[in-house]
Amino acid sequence: MQYREISYKNEDEWHSIRRKHIGGSDVSVIMGYNEYKNPITLWEEKTGRREQEDLSNNEAIQRGKLSENLLIEHFKINNPGYTVGKLEKTLESLKFSFMSANLDGTLKNEIGEMGVLEIKTATCHSYQIYKDKWQNDIPIEYYLQIQHYLYVTGWKYAILYADIKLAFADNKHEIKQYFIERDEEDIELIKQKEIEFNSFIVNDIKPPLTIKLAV
Repeated sequence: MQYREISYKNEDEWHSIRRKHIGGSDVSVIMGYNEYKNPITLWEEKTGRREQEDLSNNEAIQRGKLSENLLIEHFKINNPGYTVGKLEKTLESLKFSFMSANLDGTLKNEIGEMGVLEIKTATCHSYQIYKDKWQNDIPIEYYLQIQHYLYVTGWKYAILYADIKLAFADNKHEIKQYFIERDEEDIELIKQKEIEFNSFIVNDIKPPLTIKLAV
């Protein structure tokens, strides 16, 4: 076992635990691939200088939360070879206690290997966005998130299951499934950047601009 489980009683307690860790959604910020947040803003949140923005009323966030369990059930129907679990706990790395994972679901394949199930919803307002981000691969920020999860858990694979709304095509929905393997080289780069970023938190030093990871 490479992690320990941390229980929480409600959403406020969960958010409190998240603030004390570097989680999957933080990785793209640290690596310089997040268009909504930069490393300094994240550092200010983690050091208590800034309140994390409340996105609970955001339409896209609400759609994701309301769709998650439905998409998990949909995944089960389409993938009877996997046993799907739901883990309502934060997983904390035993080696690096500042790293954590909150999984949408767990997977077990037919030979007993564990994996991560990641559920996503997205809206593409143009064909170009769909082509660039979703057609043949997943967005870089989600790839980084998944590799972080695979490091924390020690597991070898993940499946991202996405409901993509095509706003440019009369709001047609497309369900896509992507298999992502653990990549040790990318994980090592992510790990080093997370260690570096955590040092700025611990030493209370504002971080510099982050060098992008070549994936």
